[in-house]
Amino acid sequence: MSDPKQRGKDLRALWATLAVICLLGAGVAYGVTRYRLYELEQQATREARRLAVDVIEPALTPNDISAPMRGDRQAQMRALVESKVLTDPIKAVRIWSGDGQVVFADDPKLIAEREPAMRDDIHTLTAGTAAHGSVTGERFRTLVVMHVGKSQTLMAAELIRSHTSLIAKAKDPWYPWIARAIRFAIAFAVLYVVTWVAFAAFDVVRRRVERQRAEAKKQDVAAGRRAPVAVEDLPAYMQPGFQQEVEARRHAEAEAASARAERDELARRLEEARIAAAEPAEASVTQSA
Repeated sequence: MSDPKQRGKDLRALWATLAVICLLGAGVAYGVTRYRLYELEQQATREARRLAVDVIEPALTPNDISAPMRGDRQAQMRALVESKVLTDPIKAVRIWSGDGQVVFADDPKLIAEREPAMRDDIHTLTAGTAAHGSVTGERFRTLVVMHVGKSQTLMAAELIRSHTSLIAKAKDPWYPWIARAIRFAIAFAVLYVVTWVAFAAFDVVRRRVERQRAEAKKQDVAAGRRAPVAVEDLPAYMQPGFQQEVEARRHAEAEAASARAERDELARRLEEARIAAAEPAEASVTQSA
């Protein structure tokens, strides 16, 4: 039988190892989820750039650069955007001039608005890459730089889609395992603590019992005797006074036999004396006759 202390160490090592494995699994699942989300965001950026370059940029004219679209021009661009761009998953479209003014939007209320910060974003994007995706709240925004007309004037198309849907796709199927792995890790950690407490308590009790046994053994050795045995549990020949009783019975039987012998001897002598006394008397009677 293995040592309980060593067995407790082995069990704790097992629970700790399983907890670490679960935590590593949760980390891997989280990393895979984040990587999938990054890939989906990059894919969404590429799809938005393709729509902007293939659909919106060819439809723009030099007149669209200088002033927001109104009237027939707005209706024409709106029909194009609704038929070829505003399809799932794209939810909103804005077209910006290089100076940060909205020249077209699927929401007419936004047309002609200006955002100075957008001008900086467009020029910064031109110096780096042709498209950039970013997250704003629950929306994923892709800003695509376009060059319009012979002068290659800068404009930008902003395509917006739901970021929540991208997260949902990224979470399937690995993300649910994060919570499961963490729950398993917590369970193994609890088992680790329970095992430690249980074996510690068992060790304390075992030591106490061994100490009590050792003390009892020392007391027996000091007293020079073992633990007493109940008299009623002993056989008859080991009962106290049994030998004395046997000797007394033998002695009484011997005395009784001696008394009987003396009695018989006395009776014999009396009989002999009676006979001896009777013989002279008979002789006198005979002589008298």
